[in-house]
Amino acid sequence: MDFHRSLNRAIGGGFLIAIGAVMTVVLIGGLTADTAVRINYVFFAAPVGVVAGVVMLINGLRPMTMRIDERGILIQHPARKVRVALGWQNVAGVSLSTLRKPKDERSTATYLTVWPRDGHNPGVPAAWVVQQNGWTGYRLVDVGDVRETEDQFGQALGRYAGPAYR
Repeated sequence: MDFHRSLNRAIGGGFLIAIGAVMTVVLIGGLTADTAVRINYVFFAAPVGVVAGVVMLINGLRPMTMRIDERGILIQHPARKVRVALGWQNVAGVSLSTLRKPKDERSTATYLTVWPRDGHNPGVPAAWVVQQNGWTGYRLVDVGDVRETEDQFGQALGRYAGPAYR
């Protein structure tokens, strides 16, 4: 089963660009007006919002390939320099785990987490390592970044991973 990247970040980036552009036009109009105009300080952040929106849009549109099938798990994410190709014979367990986000310890997300048989890194950044009950696992994908639902992940894992799916 193929999984597709969610377009939520791209849509959010486009929205941020639009709002930032309108606010930048108002800022420029206020600065270049012939009469005295009071400008709220928020408008000075508008150009930063446009740049942030462009970054979100670009990151939201970068390609990502993800497949779960009878051979195993394949993930290619060139933007994050991640390429994972794990056959089921190398997987001791796979789960959909609610874990703390690597860069934000206060919030959590549901991740596709893989627990390799020998504990070796399948090709992900070191920050994605998870330790639970003496096992070393690796966060592969935030389920929220994928268009398909958590139930569809569960169905694909139940069908293809068999007893390795926890």
